[in-house]
Amino acid sequence: MRLHKSTFVCIAAVVLSLILAAVAWFLLPDSVGMQLGVSGQVQNFMPKPLALLLPVGLCAVGTGLSFTEERRTAGLILALISPVLVVITIFMNHSF
Repeated sequence: MRLHKSTFVCIAAVVLSLILAAVAWFLLPDSVGMQLGVSGQVQNFMPKPLALLLPVGLCAVGTGLSFTEERRTAGLILALISPVLVVITIFMNHSF
């Protein structure tokens, strides 16, 4: 079985997501804000492990989908969104 180019991109996105999640583990507080209200204040919180595992899991699902020809595009989109979600979570919750 020969892997498609998009599958390699998805695998790279998984590695990037894991690296970003490891960095975020040290930067983020124990309770991570996940939803901003209209006023710009955080309204919904989530435990840090769950907040970091969800994007990585989403990336893994996208990579799994990229192995099938019918779902290759959907898998690529899911895999590429994941690192972006981790970066957004870091910027939303960490004051530099």
